[in-house]
Amino acid sequence: MRKQLKSLYRKKTAYSKQCHEILANKILQISNHVIVEKMNYVALAKKSKETKKEEKESIIQTKKGELKTIYKYKRKKRFGKSIASRSPALLLTIIKRKCEQTQGSYQTIDTQVFKASQYNHETNEYVKVPLSTRSKQIENHWIQRDLYSAFLIWNTDDTFKHANREKCLSSFYNFSRMHDEYISWMKKQHQSMKSVFGF
Repeated sequence: MRKQLKSLYRKKTAYSKQCHEILANKILQISNHVIVEKMNYVALAKKSKETKKEEKESIIQTKKGELKTIYKYKRKKRFGKSIASRSPALLLTIIKRKCEQTQGSYQTIDTQVFKASQYNHETNEYVKVPLSTRSKQIENHWIQRDLYSAFLIWNTDDTFKHANREKCLSSFYNFSRMHDEYISWMKKQHQSMKSVFGF
């Protein structure tokens, strides 16, 4: 049994590496100048130590049939299972190696400084939003949160610490058009990623 389990893990690792090599090649066909967010995947995989309650009220029914308002405890689970199955650190290692081999560039963004998920180039303000909020309203457009963060990082200034607002303002229309076309294509193809896109 132990040998079988070891063999399965080995096959999974080989399969993940092969998939990541293919994906990395596709990415580098677009550009060999890559900018990524610096992430601590080990920390993300661990369970949260703090015990917190939800801000949202929940109504439950007691054994006596009475309705009661409570605040449920937040789940301590984070992204351990997802990280283990997708191996994002391995993908980034492969991309970095391929960038160096092709005389490209591989830059990292400090998430604590750049704050792509909080910035709004329209208002030039930083607003913290819950992780569960998967979209943002920018210039009267519904924009998927992660794609918008990628757009901001794509328009980084020379320091890689802030988005260049002028670049964002001039390129947002084209980005929003491609964004809408891609979302529309996903829906037509019945590709659902509810945890990411909300559908």
